[in-house]
Amino acid sequence: MPSLLEMPENVMLKITEAVGFPSILTLRKTCHDYRNFIDDKTPNINLTGIFIHVHPKRMYLYYEISGTVKTLILYNNHPDGCVINHKSHEMFLRNEDFTSLFLKDFELFIKHQKSVLEQFHFYSGCLTNEEEFHQFISPILDKTMKILKSRPRPLKVKEFTMSAFRQEHVMSILPYLDANLLTNISMGHTDYGAFENNETVMKLNEIMELPQWRNATSLDISHLYVTEPNQAFYGFTKVAIWKKSVSGNDLLFVKEKFLSPNNQTEEFSISYKDFVDSRILGDCITAECGNQDWYYRTDNNEKILTISKINWSKMLVVRFIGRLDVPESAVVLA
Repeated sequence: MPSLLEMPENVMLKITEAVGFPSILTLRKTCHDYRNFIDDKTPNINLTGIFIHVHPKRMYLYYEISGTVKTLILYNNHPDGCVINHKSHEMFLRNEDFTSLFLKDFELFIKHQKSVLEQFHFYSGCLTNEEEFHQFISPILDKTMKILKSRPRPLKVKEFTMSAFRQEHVMSILPYLDANLLTNISMGHTDYGAFENNETVMKLNEIMELPQWRNATSLDISHLYVTEPNQAFYGFTKVAIWKKSVSGNDLLFVKEKFLSPNNQTEEFSISYKDFVDSRILGDCITAECGNQDWYYRTDNNEKILTISKINWSKMLVVRFIGRLDVPESAVVLA
C-alpha cells in the first residue's frame, strides 16, 4: 500500500480536508514534505467562526467548526517567552513573543479558510487610556491587515463584529471581507468607562464609502457617538446607533422614511445622551416609569408604526408592530 505522500495530489488533498481541523495543523508538523504539500495546496479547514480577544498580556484565539462548541487557543505572555494552551495541552516556547505566535497561527487560519465564516469577531479592551491602547493595538491590526490583504480573494464572512474607537481600526479589517456575503456589521468601544469619560465620537466617512457598508443589511454601533445624519443609515434593514443629542424633529424624518413607499428599514434604534422637543411627535402614552410610545397609521391596515422612548436605557426605537399590539388607550396618529 502506498504511503500518503505517494498518492496522487488530488487524493491527498481530499484525505487532508476530510480529516478536518485541527488535525490538518497536527499533520502539518509530522513531516517536512507533507508540510510543504499543505502549505502549497492550502486545504480548506472549514471553520464557521473565528473569535479573537486581544489583551496586553495574552491573546485568545477561538475557532468554531459547524456543530461544535468554540475551541480556545490561549497565548500567555511569560517572562521567558510564551505559554500556549490548546485542548488541555500546554506548551512553553522560550524567547518567543506571544503576539507573534498568535499572528502566525492566525495567518495559517486565514490562509486555509476558504468556506464562509458565519462569524468573525475581533475584540480588544482592558485599557481605559485610549492613546495607550491605540499604541498597543495598532501593530497587531497592521499585521492583521497584511494577512487579510495577502489572500487571493476577500475573506468570506457573514457577520463581522469589532471593538474599536477609531475609524482606522475598522479599516484594517472591514475592506478585506467579501462585500457580497457580509450582512451584519457591529462596532463598539473597547472600554465603556473610557467611552463615558471621553464621549468618544467615531468617524465613519471612509467606512461609509466601502461596498461592505453599502451591501450589509444590519448595523450596530454601540458606545460610540456618530455625527452623521440619520439619513446616512437608511440603507440598512436594522440599525442601532448612538448620538449625543436627538430631537423630535430628527424622529419625524425617520418616521417619514418608514412611511415612504420604498422603505426597507424594519427597525431604527438610537441611544442618546439628550432628547429634546418630543412634543412635536404628538400625543403619546406615558407609562409610570416615564417610558413613552407614539403610534402612527400606515398604508397597511394591519401594521402600525411606533416610536418608543425607553428611559432606563435612554433609547429611542422606531419600528412596525401589528395593529392588535396597540394598547386600547393609545391614540393612533395620522
